[in-house]
Amino acid sequence: MSTLTKILIVLLSLFSIFLCGTIVTYVGTAKNYKQAYEQAQTEIVSLRQTSTSYKTQLEEKQRQMQELSDKLDAEMSKLKSEKTKLEQDVKNAERDKAVLDEKVQNLASAALKFEGTVSGMEGSLKETRGELDKARADAIKLSKNLNEITSSLEEKMVQIDTLTTEKKRLLEEKAKLENQLSGKAPTAETTEPITTQSDKATPAAGLTPGTILKGKVTAIEGKLVTLSIGTADGVEKDMIFHVTRNDTFVCDIRITEVDSEASAGTLQLVQQSPQVGDVASTTW
Repeated sequence: MSTLTKILIVLLSLFSIFLCGTIVTYVGTAKNYKQAYEQAQTEIVSLRQTSTSYKTQLEEKQRQMQELSDKLDAEMSKLKSEKTKLEQDVKNAERDKAVLDEKVQNLASAALKFEGTVSGMEGSLKETRGELDKARADAIKLSKNLNEITSSLEEKMVQIDTLTTEKKRLLEEKAKLENQLSGKAPTAETTEPITTQSDKATPAAGLTPGTILKGKVTAIEGKLVTLSIGTADGVEKDMIFHVTRNDTFVCDIRITEVDSEASAGTLQLVQQSPQVGDVASTTW
């Protein structure tokens, strides 16, 4: 047998072995390919169903998006309308603000003028108050002087009445003596006094005119002031006491309550607040 034949036989044997292996391999894997194909078909069906579901969901989402878009468009239109209205309101507000600013400036100017006028009026008021206080103090002084003059005048009137009565009595005695010297008998007419003793010749009970009462403030309760003198010193209800401090007029006190050793009254013509220790007198 030749070498070529041997080689061909060997090659044929190897080809047969390879072909048998290929056939065995094909037969062994043929079932796997079928199973893979069926599995692929199942997956394709599942994917198609999933795709259909996704498509349905996508359509639903698109519908919802369209509704939302329409709703947003309506809201945008509404907001634009409101924006336009607000812009108009802002313009009106700015115009009103300008008018108000002008009014504020006018009011500020008027307020400055009024403040100047008030300052001038306050100055005038202070001056007027000063003049009024001075006039009131002068009036009080004049009133006190008038009271003193009136009291002195009343005392003089009493003295004059007393002197007049005494003069009339002396004239009566003179007429009686002249009648006696001339030898005439006294008649009823000559013996009768020309006038009787006048009641004015005798001072009224209590203080004599011109008597000055003087005490001190001992207590202050609101508008009620207590003095250190009472009925034992000659104080009577409705008397007026003038309160002074270092020769400066403080106020008047009208007596409303009287005790033997003290008295109390209400404040009048108050220039300053009274203090304990201030002098209270019926004259000033």
